Amino acid sequence: MWKNLSLKNVSKIERCVGEYNIWMVGILPYGKMKVKIYEDNSGVFSGYTDINIKLRSDDNYPESAVGFGKTQQEALSETIKNFNELLEREYPEEQFPEGLSENHIEYTEPSDF
Repeated sequence: MWKNLSLKNVSKIERCVGEYNIWMVGILPYGKMKVKIYEDNSGVFSGYTDINIKLRSDDNYPESAVGFGKTQQEALSETIKNFNELLEREYPEEQFPEGLSENHIEYTEPSDF
């Protein structure tokens, strides 16, 4: 099995176990983002968003949300939870009732996602 492979110069192996379209109409400029979930060879699941939020608190540095879990579902849930926390910290709904604009986000390079 792939989890038991021991290969020279390879410190970790991950496989993509899921890709999800997450719709957040009224929040995101195009209505949706993607989340990919990976499982590594130690059995840990991690999720990553394809949208990076430009941090107002850090000179517009783009940051994506990440989540971890013991299951695919837990990693997905944590990733979305962390995205919402990042969103609320940087662009509170009270100050941005119309959601984000294209100027507030940056997409991950398509070849990386």
